[in-house]
Amino acid sequence: MAQIRKSKNWHGTTPTIGLLSTWIDEQRDTKRVEWHIQNRFLIGAKRRALELGFDFDYLEFDLAYYSNQRIQQILENRNISGLILAPLRFSNSILKLDWSKFAVASIGYLDGLAHIPSVFYDNFRCMQYVLENLTNRGYRRIGFITDSENEMRGGHLWNAGFLEYQNRVIDPKDQVPILRIPKPELLFEKIEYEAMHVWFKRNKPDVIIAFRSNILDYFLNLGYKVPEEFGYMVLNWSSQTDGCSGYRQCHEEMAEVAVNIVSERLYNNDRGELPKPRTTLLRGDFVEGFTVN
Repeated sequence: MAQIRKSKNWHGTTPTIGLLSTWIDEQRDTKRVEWHIQNRFLIGAKRRALELGFDFDYLEFDLAYYSNQRIQQILENRNISGLILAPLRFSNSILKLDWSKFAVASIGYLDGLAHIPSVFYDNFRCMQYVLENLTNRGYRRIGFITDSENEMRGGHLWNAGFLEYQNRVIDPKDQVPILRIPKPELLFEKIEYEAMHVWFKRNKPDVIIAFRSNILDYFLNLGYKVPEEFGYMVLNWSSQTDGCSGYRQCHEEMAEVAVNIVSERLYNNDRGELPKPRTTLLRGDFVEGFTVN
């Protein structure tokens, strides 16, 4: 099928599908921020694009240095016909391109891009699946530490899934209030960690759900033992989360589905935004680790 697609009349040129990432910081020695996640998008998108007979290109831009006009120019100069937008580094980032030039799809919820077809994980159901799993393991006082950036990036559906399950299943005396860290960055500072400790001592959760393992490192450095004193569960499991139990978000699969959407749009000569929003939701899976019983 890839050979048949390659033989399609593309006016002498095989279309190139590009994956655009803004998770790069020109001011840091390590420019590829959160590379273990972006690399999974890259692996999935490149694999699927080549399977379907397209050329593939990966593009990284620091929005602090590249204007929308310059990004548009680079994309056109590199003959990008199909375009996949990886989640923007910050939820309030602005990317305004002439979408009519591309068969475009995005990974994640991007404000201001509501009419571009998107692919994301079903984070409402993901959270419910995590809670069901923990409840079945005997945990009752389930705590959730979140932050404003991840909540905006996820359309506030992590919170919604947690609160709905808590109100429906958890006994009111065992309900633990969500700890929201109002920080736009993905890393926390000392004052946020101290707030987490105060919240923990006040509410005494028997398991904590969070997005990364750095919060667990903080509690371990204070002398707590996991899973003996409380369990810990990461919502964004990866090889970087140090053996934690967690939920593996299907990054490669999301990128593959985004390529499928873009390829269909290329075959149909369908460019730009859609008349109505369209989102495809995927689910991940639970990964066993040492941090829950």
